[in-house]
Amino acid sequence: MAVPAPSAPAATASFTNAGPAGFWQRAAAWSLDAALVAPFAGWLAWPWIAAPAQAWLDQVRALLQHTGQTMGAAIIDGASLPRLAITLLHDPALHQATAAIRSATWAMVWPALLACALLGAIYHVAGECSPWQASPGKRLLGLHAADRRGRRLGTGRALARYSAGALSWATLNLGHLMATAAPEHLALHDRCSDTRVRAARTGLPRWARAWLVLLAIAGLVASAWLAQAAGTVMQAALERALFWPG
Repeated sequence: MAVPAPSAPAATASFTNAGPAGFWQRAAAWSLDAALVAPFAGWLAWPWIAAPAQAWLDQVRALLQHTGQTMGAAIIDGASLPRLAITLLHDPALHQATAAIRSATWAMVWPALLACALLGAIYHVAGECSPWQASPGKRLLGLHAADRRGRRLGTGRALARYSAGALSWATLNLGHLMATAAPEHLALHDRCSDTRVRAARTGLPRWARAWLVLLAIAGLVASAWLAQAAGTVMQAALERALFWPG
């Protein structure tokens, strides 16, 4: 005799005794979800990103080259460091380059943000309204989203929760850091949408800790590479100004 598959209520019965999800559990789940959504969002937005991205690179390179050349000229003229700082602060070309970078940055960022927001809405709302009450990232960490009574979110409540997440980002992530506060570990968007994130177990599994460490290392490596690339461009411009003036 075949054993019937568990129904949705049976599948979610284990959520009854779940406790509040901690900050690092939620951070690991979010980063996993972002790693899944971001590549598709970038692919969709690429036709609108490609040209601004190239313009951004060109403007940054021009800014670094101009700064290096200005520093080289100041060294040749024997200018002091305060005088060099004043020269750079009042340099019209430097102001124009900075404004161009800001413009190119906005033109590059908004299509990516829009694509991430739209794809993320479908991704998270569908996951949190499903019998698992979780996006794939939350599911891997044993987390689920629910209302105050532990019930599955409807589409409207899940969408409201996702939309309220913009407030947590707009507060420079202070809204997310609110989830560090015990005992409920409620982020700003949890409070705004009257929802909860619950965990079937406490703490992070080893693989999730390794994942977060890997992300931190990748961020440091990327920052070091960008700093080195910027330094290389500026050093080349400085050397041209010092050794091949004019």
